[in-house]
Amino acid sequence: MAKLDLSRRSMMIGGAGAALAGTLPRVARAQDRGTIVATTYPGPWEEAHRAFLLPAFMRDTGANANLTAVLALDAIAKITASRNNPPYDAMICDEGPFLASIDLDVFAPFPADRSKNIKDLPARFIDPHGLGAFVSVQVIGIAYNPDKIKTPPASWLDLWKPEYKGRVGLTGMGSSLGTAWMVEIAKLHGGSEANMEPAFKAVHELLPNVGAIAPNPGALATLFQQGQIDISFNYVNNIMPLAARGAPIGIAKPDSGWVLVRNSMHIIKNTKHYDLAAAWIDTALGVEVQTGMAGTPNYLAPTNSKVPFGSELLKIAKNHDELARMTLIDWAKINPVRGALVDRFNREIRL
Repeated sequence: MAKLDLSRRSMMIGGAGAALAGTLPRVARAQDRGTIVATTYPGPWEEAHRAFLLPAFMRDTGANANLTAVLALDAIAKITASRNNPPYDAMICDEGPFLASIDLDVFAPFPADRSKNIKDLPARFIDPHGLGAFVSVQVIGIAYNPDKIKTPPASWLDLWKPEYKGRVGLTGMGSSLGTAWMVEIAKLHGGSEANMEPAFKAVHELLPNVGAIAPNPGALATLFQQGQIDISFNYVNNIMPLAARGAPIGIAKPDSGWVLVRNSMHIIKNTKHYDLAAAWIDTALGVEVQTGMAGTPNYLAPTNSKVPFGSELLKIAKNHDELARMTLIDWAKINPVRGALVDRFNREIRL
């Protein structure tokens, strides 16, 4: 059974939550009921959390949650600016921002010994630092308009084709999506996480093809609906909900392979609602919530090993083992320079 061995400090913080009895997330005693503030991501993430996670949390705890849609880097900046009275009790975080923030000491240990669901997660989806767990996996592919592009694109390099002049969409490196894509472009041109210069050179050459630069992944996906772009990069879970609604959008596997971004949830240090924040995360790890979020039209790959892949996710991976063998970004290498890269992208990549 995958189970974290919490340190004495972890147990002290967990105990400070006022003697949570039994297992999470059933903490609906009178003194525990209340409202937490939890972050989500803009767009389909927020819709899925409102549809599946929020109702399950309210039912199991008797508490409520105010969802705030914000990118991880922005959320962490707000937390560090108000450490003693953090604006959030729990947050969702991509792997890159999480690893970069560990030394900031903004996360409280997750009480794994009281979790109902963490035992069902493979070890690769449990944070070895004891500060949370991975609740989902996002898959990155080539987004395109099938009404305009009859043959699905096969390579990231297709975005540079002259026929797509003014029809390519981008988003910046402030999102994990933008950073992961830039790493892939660097690798295709001889670079790596430690050498991003080839990616910047390539994207400068791409600019004549760029029709729009979106502020975040959700906004990037909606550019297809607005008719502003025909080809881009994005998460499967951002594309498929739009396709299900009839938007002119599809997603294709690049010949270099799908790219994965793992998403974790964490309790914020100094929260006044430690137990409820822990319950929020444990609910997100459960079979019911992950089944809902993995299904139509959300397609967020589950981390709970008891959740089967639906028909659309089976087109990407047959099971958790196959999913785990797909491309992951080495965030430990890129994180030390990511801030500078974000600034550079924002400064240089303009229409």
